[in-house]
Amino acid sequence: MTPIRTPSHEAGQVPRLKFSTDAVRKEEQFDAWSSFNSMAELEAITPPAEGFKASSTSYRLGGLQLTSFQLAPMKINYTQNIQRRLGLDHWCLSVATKGPVGYQNSENEVAVAPGHLLLHSYASPFSGVMENTHYSSVFFARDDFWDIADHLDRGAHKLAHGPMAQIVRDFMLSMIARADGLTQTDASALSEAFGNLVRALVTNNPATIEAAKLPIAAAQFDRARRFINANLKMPGLTPDAVCANIGVSRRQLYYLFEQQGGVASYIRNRRLAACYSTLAKSGAVRLISSVAYEYGFTNVSSFYRQFAARYGFGPGEARVAARSGQVPSITECAFVDWLRRLGE
Repeated sequence: MTPIRTPSHEAGQVPRLKFSTDAVRKEEQFDAWSSFNSMAELEAITPPAEGFKASSTSYRLGGLQLTSFQLAPMKINYTQNIQRRLGLDHWCLSVATKGPVGYQNSENEVAVAPGHLLLHSYASPFSGVMENTHYSSVFFARDDFWDIADHLDRGAHKLAHGPMAQIVRDFMLSMIARADGLTQTDASALSEAFGNLVRALVTNNPATIEAAKLPIAAAQFDRARRFINANLKMPGLTPDAVCANIGVSRRQLYYLFEQQGGVASYIRNRRLAACYSTLAKSGAVRLISSVAYEYGFTNVSSFYRQFAARYGFGPGEARVAARSGQVPSITECAFVDWLRRLGE
């Protein structure tokens, strides 16, 4: 049985390539992965009989390639001979979301924990060890970043640190989370934004920070949005709490949510949407007041008024509306859409 290798390029969407060893016999899975991924010498850590579950999905975003990997334990060795054979002169920014990665070259040895950002270069040898690792990488060519090549070379084979590293990581995680829905138009916006962020990351001067102002704001907005959505039941979910979590001032936070009617309005609307969803799913089982209190509404009368103003009917009618197929109007803005609107 052959491995799953699916190139895809639906109308308007970015080109993508998916690969998985799931359909391969266990004892042949590592060989299948090695044949597909010939960019380095690979060595499985577990015996062939135990199988080698691995998959990758790659997306072409203009001059960038975004690839997400899920890998069983293995060792990798990118040698000088492979570099000469492939002729690669690319850098790669990677962020792990699961499992440690051990990485080293002739000068550095790095332990890459989940959430850390690693910059490495395919112009020189390196090696590494994976342990049931999930990570994603953005590959970009020297020719497209010639203006900061010296900075990138000095930062290669090292972890990136500081506020800009966190912003670049958040930007990458947002790209990864939405990769399957990206269009060619999105790719152009993301490629330009990523380039500005990388320049700000490695040079950290006022000119590059200013050029990256919009994608920095987009990454901050998306991080704030994710924090809010994950903490809708938290009693202390206030603008100040959001500021503390993402490390911005109240003034910057209000700028980020200006198109949403302000951060307090965004939090209220997300909580109302969560109440609507809970009431619709729970039928008559739960008291409306208990649902309102669960999501931070301390005044039930005020909750009824806000709910009706938002949806055009009261919470009690939400259950009937749900059975008829009516859903709440969600004003939450997608990451790439918000990025484009910033530049208008």
